[in-house]
Amino acid sequence: MGVVLLNVGIIHRIGPHRFNTKLARALAREGWATLRIDLSGQGDSGVPIEPLPFEQQAVADLQAAMDHFQRVCPVERFVIAGICSGAYSGLAAALADARVDGLWMLDGYAYPTARTRWNRYLQPLVEASPRALGSWARKLGKRTARAVRAALSQSTTPEVWDFARRAPSQDAFGRDIQALVDRGVAVCFVYSGNMRWYFNYRNQLRDAFSAFDFVGRVRCEYLPKADHTATTLATQQQLIRGLAEWLRSTRASDGEGGALNAGSPRPSRCSPTPPG
Repeated sequence: MGVVLLNVGIIHRIGPHRFNTKLARALAREGWATLRIDLSGQGDSGVPIEPLPFEQQAVADLQAAMDHFQRVCPVERFVIAGICSGAYSGLAAALADARVDGLWMLDGYAYPTARTRWNRYLQPLVEASPRALGSWARKLGKRTARAVRAALSQSTTPEVWDFARRAPSQDAFGRDIQALVDRGVAVCFVYSGNMRWYFNYRNQLRDAFSAFDFVGRVRCEYLPKADHTATTLATQQQLIRGLAEWLRSTRASDGEGGALNAGSPRPSRCSPTPPG
């Protein structure tokens, strides 16, 4: 079994704060052959002569990485671990290639529930100091006054918030994850505290996808003290321990976990990750 790590946004293969490098070395010490790659046009990878649309190109790059992995290491099946855009690309590759038997996604697609929307405003109020509450009250008063003045002046200029996040519909995402789980793919969702606006309580995935069978067959972790780009050493260690433990538990499970359950990873000359 090989583990493939890819870019986080435009950050090259070392990952944010060298997280991919540290993760690869930790997994290699446990015997997991690990490959870090740069997608086309990023890091040390050149631009394709005939590039595909972004998502299709990412899938093609990941498939090429798995092809190379198979040539240099005794592995046939793969786990893809991705953060943010890397999670999106990993999901697309898992859907397109049956060699993917495991998918770990940090801060990938998230689907809010009614409780999520309530928590967006309740949690900051609960955690705030009296001084902060007073400051927010003053700001709210000023914003209300501006809104009244704008209405009286008949201003029609809207305030636009565009996060440029093009996610599949909730039903389409649910069907995709269900298809992977039914195929035997082990799936682990992880959400950091920076995703609070979209994901902010432990059972949110179960609530959002209660109509799907996969909710009882995947792992979902909410880490409110972790941050999106693994800035602190504590966050890095927490994520590394969590991913390694998930791999171990999935491998050892007697349930329907696909090829990840078959045997143990064997240390090999291709396990260590290169510097950088």
